[in-house]
Amino acid sequence: MKPTEAPASTSAIVDAARPTVFAGLKGRGADNILTVEAAAMIPMVAAMLADGRVEDEEFAQIEHICAFSPLWDRNSQTENAAAIVRTIKLIEDHGIPATCQRAAALLSEPLRETAFAFAVRVVFSDGYVGQLERDVVEQMIPWLGLSPDRARMIIEVVSIMNHPATA
Repeated sequence: MKPTEAPASTSAIVDAARPTVFAGLKGRGADNILTVEAAAMIPMVAAMLADGRVEDEEFAQIEHICAFSPLWDRNSQTENAAAIVRTIKLIEDHGIPATCQRAAALLSEPLRETAFAFAVRVVFSDGYVGQLERDVVEQMIPWLGLSPDRARMIIEVVSIMNHPATA
């Protein structure tokens, strides 16, 4: 065994202990508390990250939503930007499906619909709804516990809101 390698039994002990070592910590950056506002932001940020690129228009759309939604209207632009960055990190740590499901567990049905509508707005914001974005939005429907018919209606309304002058 090389000096830098841990014995297999020690490695297994460390791996088994890892999930609990940080459990319950309240220190800045270590706590894993999810607020309603943070939960409502998760689908928007997930939509932004869906295709692996963060377009300026998508980030700006989230900032715009935060500025005008009652969920975040008391926040400053700096606070909203920090919340977006925290949400990106949360999704990077836990993945889109698990993070959306965690958000759904905290949000009421009306707020799950609101969060979904915001996510759809983000997907439409850069003028191109790619396949990866469509896939994530479709997968969000069960993750957020939404009715497929209701989700379809939300998508249709957002699409209508994005008609060009030539429509």
